[in-house]
Amino acid sequence: MDEGAFEKMAEQNLARQKEIDRREKSSELKELRNSNRINVVLMLLLVVVFGAVALWPVTYGNISANPHQDTAETLIIERSDPENPKAWSVGDLELMESKIWDGKGAFSGSFQYDLNIPGLPIAISGVTTIPVTVEVVSYRTDGGDTGFRIGFFEGNCLDSQGIAIADLPDNLQYNSVESMKIGEPVEVDFNVPAGRYCIVFEYLDPPVEQGFKSTIDAEITSHFLQPLAAPIAGIFVLMSIFALVGAHKSGKAWKKVAQPERPDRKTVEDEVIEEVEEQRGGEGEVAPDEEQDPDAAFPPQAVDFDDTAAETTLAPAEDVAAESASSEGEYSDDELRALGWTDQQIEWHRQAENQQQQESEEYTDEQLAGFGWTPEQITAYRNQ
Repeated sequence: MDEGAFEKMAEQNLARQKEIDRREKSSELKELRNSNRINVVLMLLLVVVFGAVALWPVTYGNISANPHQDTAETLIIERSDPENPKAWSVGDLELMESKIWDGKGAFSGSFQYDLNIPGLPIAISGVTTIPVTVEVVSYRTDGGDTGFRIGFFEGNCLDSQGIAIADLPDNLQYNSVESMKIGEPVEVDFNVPAGRYCIVFEYLDPPVEQGFKSTIDAEITSHFLQPLAAPIAGIFVLMSIFALVGAHKSGKAWKKVAQPERPDRKTVEDEVIEEVEEQRGGEGEVAPDEEQDPDAAFPPQAVDFDDTAAETTLAPAEDVAAESASSEGEYSDDELRALGWTDQQIEWHRQAENQQQQESEEYTDEQLAGFGWTPEQITAYRNQ
């Protein structure tokens, strides 16, 4: 095996090994990119889950229906007797048991409800405190032009006996001098620390006649999950941002290896064109002595340019071109393909070679005339 064949084989092995390394690296980067994308999706799903948990309300009571609607007190008392033929149905009893109202007993005009609000033991306003909404609707018909107040007493309702709502902190009480319109709900928002409370409602002017007749109904909505889930959702938001940045970088790295034809990477065609341009630039430079002595290419005397002379004159030029091609070590198309060249690259290379050869061998009519050629000889030379 000669040295040229050995170099070709070495170049082929080197190109093959580079391609194998590129594919292996591309496969690794693709797996990393896919893994980072999965992490981004998981982080976003966790953000959605914990965000929904933070906003999920927990409701107590029900103001959607009033079993005492348009019912006289005497009939209510009769229906409260299980042995009465007109007794409450099972559905009515379950509804009344789930309600927060004053229709459970004989004393109308107020209600008490024990509420347990889980959460962090440290009370930081707006951070660990729990948003609680109390929605009340009035059914009172005897002098309804009176205000109301709501209080959150710490502990259970048995322990809060004898304590006035006015003695509570401002964040645990609400007072309204405006009366409620019958049947129209009114919402009151609180922000309280986690713990056990007794919620008390009372009118500023209690009903004159108290009995088995509902005058107030309430629905309590607590967001005690918000201080627990909201910080976790925020942490996953930050993690999803970092995961998104990592996925973008890994995707960019994979494209750089797997898609080298991208504009930010020099292609093989660009390298071939640059190489051809460098060769053309080197061959286009002519030494000063050669520019001043054109006799080296053509003799100054005129030549009889008949068919025989033309063959005699052109034959050495063809021999020189063949010797030049062989001395430059030109590769055949098959050899270039073995080195990894594509058909398009080979075609571009051959076109560049032909253009160089034409530019290096072509003379103008003025140059031939300067060498002593006649117009007939120049015309015959051009038409051959």
